[in-house]
Amino acid sequence: MGKKLVVLLCLGWISANTLAKNIELIAYDKHTVLVRTAAVYHRLSVQQTASGSIVVDTLYYFQPPRSNADYSDFLGNHQGAGDTCINRFTLLAPGKITKLMMQNMSGGTANWFLWAPAVKDNRYQFPNESGMVQLLAQPADWPCLKLNMAQQTMDSLLWNTYDLAVENSIVELDSSQLDFWVGYRLDNNGDPKIYQDGVYHYQWSEGSCRSFTTINNSGDWFGIFQPGTDNWVAHMMQVEVVYEKIPPIISKLPDLCDTFAASRTIWAEVVEIEGDNFEVNLTSKIGLNGQPEIQEMNFDTLNYFWANLEYNPGDTVYYYVRAEDSTGMAQCSQWKSFVCVPPPLETHILLIDNSGIQTGDRYIDALNRLGLDFFYWNLDEHKGIDTTVIFYPDFLTLLVLDGDDMILPVTDIEHQDIYNIAGFLNSGGNLLLVDMDYFYRWDLIGEGNFESGDFAYDFLGIEDYESDPDDDYNPDNGGIADTLLLSVAKNPVTSAFSVDSLAYGPLRYQIGDSVILNWADFIEPSNDGRQVFRGKISKRGLAVCLESKYYRTATFCVPIELAESTAEFYSLLDSTLAWLNENTTRLDTTFSDIERQQPVALNSSFHLLGNYPNPFNPVTTISFELMERDKVTVRIFNLLGEQVAEILNAELKPGIYFYNWTAKSGNGRLLPSGIYIYRLEVGSQSAAGKMILLR
Repeated sequence: MGKKLVVLLCLGWISANTLAKNIELIAYDKHTVLVRTAAVYHRLSVQQTASGSIVVDTLYYFQPPRSNADYSDFLGNHQGAGDTCINRFTLLAPGKITKLMMQNMSGGTANWFLWAPAVKDNRYQFPNESGMVQLLAQPADWPCLKLNMAQQTMDSLLWNTYDLAVENSIVELDSSQLDFWVGYRLDNNGDPKIYQDGVYHYQWSEGSCRSFTTINNSGDWFGIFQPGTDNWVAHMMQVEVVYEKIPPIISKLPDLCDTFAASRTIWAEVVEIEGDNFEVNLTSKIGLNGQPEIQEMNFDTLNYFWANLEYNPGDTVYYYVRAEDSTGMAQCSQWKSFVCVPPPLETHILLIDNSGIQTGDRYIDALNRLGLDFFYWNLDEHKGIDTTVIFYPDFLTLLVLDGDDMILPVTDIEHQDIYNIAGFLNSGGNLLLVDMDYFYRWDLIGEGNFESGDFAYDFLGIEDYESDPDDDYNPDNGGIADTLLLSVAKNPVTSAFSVDSLAYGPLRYQIGDSVILNWADFIEPSNDGRQVFRGKISKRGLAVCLESKYYRTATFCVPIELAESTAEFYSLLDSTLAWLNENTTRLDTTFSDIERQQPVALNSSFHLLGNYPNPFNPVTTISFELMERDKVTVRIFNLLGEQVAEILNAELKPGIYFYNWTAKSGNGRLLPSGIYIYRLEVGSQSAAGKMILLR
């Protein structure tokens, strides 16, 4: 395989019988395996023939329907005689194309085509571009019947099938033709238009559009996109291919965030559907130019393998997994990497930057000018954060600029606190939260209140809130947004802004030329909380602080860094951090009567391994490792803390377990798109994770 193609695919052939793909395992049983590469699904099954076993692969990337009404002519009746609908598919290995299938909304005749290679010079090319070869022998006009969609069930879709074996037209694709186009051209007899799935495929998760058509026989190619986005709709088409053999399939090799930990256990799931013996190896190196080291991974249970990696602070660790069966067929994962970040010495402030408005640099500048030692952690740059960072012993105060990763829970501590922030605070830590979308991200819209047991109530001292009070997104009318803030008397944080003439602000809801079409939220304190700021115009609360026996917190639901005067911003940040850091409980090693909740990552009785895929549709697998025999439950909650499903409630012995969730409620009802929390409870201990359902 040429070097240029290796770079293009971000993967490579190690040899003629070695395949490297980024493969996602969706589901499997004794007879079939469902995997996905980019947007393409592969339903694999082993079948016996007179000459031995073969692997049959059905390729598609449409979304299965929830009802027959999901499918329609989303081209708006633009299909006509001479037009061609094309889909781009990707094979797992060299193979033979045996069947082409389509789902049409009207009867007539048409012609099939197959072009390869669809990838050239670091881009995919269309069938009418130079270098493309039409590999399918031109058949006579192929008749296709109008499908009676009323007879279709969700478990058994209807297809018009062009059987290449019957037509003596089987096409064999080699390793240079793994990407190919399948085309379906309407002729002048009956106009057999093809259906589309009517479900938007997100470019960020499924890649660029693979489904196009000509319109009015123009020769130009058009995709069907969601207005204003790159999200695309697929033609209802699938392909069947036969492989003589395929390598073991590697899936669920996690992308790890950077860490303070000096060792890690790498887990991988590997499935061999043909029954061959195989081995799994982990290759790692320190730095891009480091010497690769290979170690055999340990088999644990089911299809999971693991190996330990040790390294030093400052190392960038690269790793990939290779699985090879007894016949020499092998698959390699992509290289992955993480950094062992050297922890700071005697630094008490951790600045966690997940800001949706990209203002972290203003806090860096302010902290530097104030002469405060701090450690900066950007979630995008570090690919997330783990508890070895949050619970680092020298950190006394977390300064969180929250965003889409939702570091902090809001209501149900037990089910939303996946980073164990409550544990950090209960261990004597402090928290400064700045986020004007804190409630909105947790789907709390409009007015509401918290009560005992909610994180915002117990740890932030917030009782009442109003999310996005100025929701008309019109920066010209001002709405009810406050640009001047007045300090509330006798609060411990903002005494410098206690009179009208010394109001904090004005705030400029603008960064450069970009106007921020979002305003601050209103918050009112609980009995234990203290009001910090009120809006000069609205007279509503915008900031709250709380002092408990073990911790202190301050919450600003307004972007204080957008003050017109940087000196005011520095003064407010300085006074807030000074008040928080007066509480040194977490640094006091003699303090022993506190309930020091340990992060889940340090729990020795079980490990929550996460869910995959994430985001998902329609099924995801939740996995965990159990060290001791115990009672185990796995429950699913929505963002309101309401339980929507329980997928496990049993006593289990030690081992690694995998449980699928099909995004249905306990009574079998399909649940809508959104964020869900899964909660693993083992005995008296628990851990949680966040997952995103995209329908």
